[in-house]
Amino acid sequence: MACVVRYSFLLINICLRSSSWANPMVQVTPLIGAAGNEIIIQCATDKTLRDRVFMYKKEHASKNSQLLFYYYKDDTFTPKSTMYKPKIRVDGKIPNLNVTISNLNTTDNGLYWCEFNLEDKITVSTFTWLLIEEKVDEPGEGHKKVCPDVPHTKILHFLCAVILLLCIICLVFVILKVRECWKTHHQTTL
Repeated sequence: MACVVRYSFLLINICLRSSSWANPMVQVTPLIGAAGNEIIIQCATDKTLRDRVFMYKKEHASKNSQLLFYYYKDDTFTPKSTMYKPKIRVDGKIPNLNVTISNLNTTDNGLYWCEFNLEDKITVSTFTWLLIEEKVDEPGEGHKKVCPDVPHTKILHFLCAVILLLCIICLVFVILKVRECWKTHHQTTL
């Protein structure tokens, strides 16, 4: 049985990319990993002259973002989160870094992004939506993947449903308006 969360990520990705209220410059990449493994998040920008990079994480519906590390162009790596200090490795050179997060668990779920700085100019990388699936042992079934409880997907499903409903209502109004205009135009020509 396919995990419902995978389809939720697809729906969220479609909603974020296609809705008119979303910033067209923001790109969100869904990424799914398994507990205990490692995953690589690309932290890149097309701007070549940058002094340092800051990586942030935002969990679920939290308003606050957490600074995970900053990385200077002289390869100085400074972890800021004690929880992520032993888990994060950075490879590459600014402006193209690969951030490896090892020993994944469900506390790693969230939205990740990098901010590249040059003096007061900030360039934001692609956002990565990371979901970690837990593995649990069940008798006779070996490892089975279980969808974690992700409350923000319910909110986004609701928002996508509202947007879809508004689109349908607008379509109906457009059809009615065109029909009315057609009738008016047709009656005046007779």
